[in-house]
Amino acid sequence: MKGFLASMYIGLQIESNWTRKWAWLLYVAVYPVGSFLAVLILYGAFGQNAGLLPYALYGTTLYYSLSMVFFDMAYSVHDDREHYQTLKYIFLSGTSYRTYLCGRAATRYLIALAGIAINMCWLVPVLGLPFHMQWGYLTIGLLLGYLVAAGLGMCVASVFLLTVKLDVDVVEALFGGMLVVSGALFPPTALPAAAARLAEFVPMSSYIELMRRAISGQALTSFLSTLSMGRLLTNVAISAIALFVLGSILVSFGSRQAQRKGYIDVTTAF
Repeated sequence: MKGFLASMYIGLQIESNWTRKWAWLLYVAVYPVGSFLAVLILYGAFGQNAGLLPYALYGTTLYYSLSMVFFDMAYSVHDDREHYQTLKYIFLSGTSYRTYLCGRAATRYLIALAGIAINMCWLVPVLGLPFHMQWGYLTIGLLLGYLVAAGLGMCVASVFLLTVKLDVDVVEALFGGMLVVSGALFPPTALPAAAARLAEFVPMSSYIELMRRAISGQALTSFLSTLSMGRLLTNVAISAIALFVLGSILVSFGSRQAQRKGYIDVTTAF
């Protein structure tokens, strides 16, 4: 736990070391607005009559909180190895690399949630979004969402440990593909039948739908509407455990191989 908390503190310092604290706090509040505005423009112009604005707005907001976590975990390998040149010292410390990554991810997750909460305070009343908070499902869902994102992040981090040069395309492809098939931006029922069926098994789909209902109090489209809250929570729990275990195994394997091949202190000036 001590190593985990220390890693969270390091993550906070890295996130906020580029400016004064008050300016960074303002940045935390303003940063999510870009994704909100994109949805408002898209559905305000094309989807207003379909009533999909609450669905898309809640979905992209929740997806944002997860994507920031696995992006930060993946890129932290490159940052620590290339920019700060501290990766080898992390491996020499008493804290396991998995614990370090999870601590960094927890800080990024809390920062993302803080930005979302601040913006929801004005988005809900101004746009008249459906809002009927179910705190029990929300709390458990947020905890499981962290495990889902951390598991995905460790999987990608394990790949970056074994690659000398940063491959941004891997993360961008993961981001774009999951945004489409997870139902964050639009209901997957609009996709071909096979793709819509596949979307039901994407780990983030059940999480986003669970949290969307936990906030709005209702199913906003027909996608996964036949599943109860209990069933959605079970699906999310299974996905969270499976991804976190898989990510832990892969990052442990990647750490051993990176040390054996001498990749933890290689720099390319990239």
